[in-house]
Amino acid sequence: MITILPNTDKEPLNTIGYCAGICWNSPVDDKEKNIKRAKACIRSGHTRTAEYPDVFCIVDGYSARCIRELYTHIIGTTRLQSSTRYVDAKSMDTEKEFYYPFKDEAREVYKEGLDSIMNTYTKLEELGYPKEDAANILPLGMETKIVWKINLRALMHFMNMRLCTRAYKEIRALSLELKEKLRVVSPEWEWICDNLFVPKCEAVGYCDEDHSCGRKISKADMLEAVEQWKKNK
Repeated sequence: MITILPNTDKEPLNTIGYCAGICWNSPVDDKEKNIKRAKACIRSGHTRTAEYPDVFCIVDGYSARCIRELYTHIIGTTRLQSSTRYVDAKSMDTEKEFYYPFKDEAREVYKEGLDSIMNTYTKLEELGYPKEDAANILPLGMETKIVWKINLRALMHFMNMRLCTRAYKEIRALSLELKEKLRVVSPEWEWICDNLFVPKCEAVGYCDEDHSCGRKISKADMLEAVEQWKKNK
């Protein structure tokens, strides 16, 4: 469902370290030193350097609603999406080309709704209306396809937010799949996936959500503990 394209930077840490080394007037012909420099930049919070490596991929088989959530991460990213102006949706299979968050009886109710919508879409076309007008009735649960480019800095933020257990299950599944696909691209990507693509509570050490899953201490409890430590010091 996610395909990593060959344009993707295979040595993202080397790229970061190389660019940072030029600015620091340091030698950049040693890849291991570049990688070490890149990790130092990231760990010290100089994540602007992570804007140099880019990921290019095709995201296919996720719902339009899920992709709309992806679009909220607009910094450092761009995309092209399958157009409902030109792609005829009436041949879509409501069993296979729509996202199903339901089971059992609810699944059947949901499918009946999808079938009704798609029948209406088809009738509108038969009445002579163009696809771009009939498409206004299409549901957000229909699958779509995008070509997505995002730089590493933006992707780190995306992963921190969407790997959170409180993220919606479909976009969390997308995040997990992308993480697994990138991990096997190169050893540098494996390090990035294991160390940087984590829920935000793992990245900062506490949870800043109003309703925490309990994985990490909440920000409020952490601040209270710090104040108590100061009093007892």
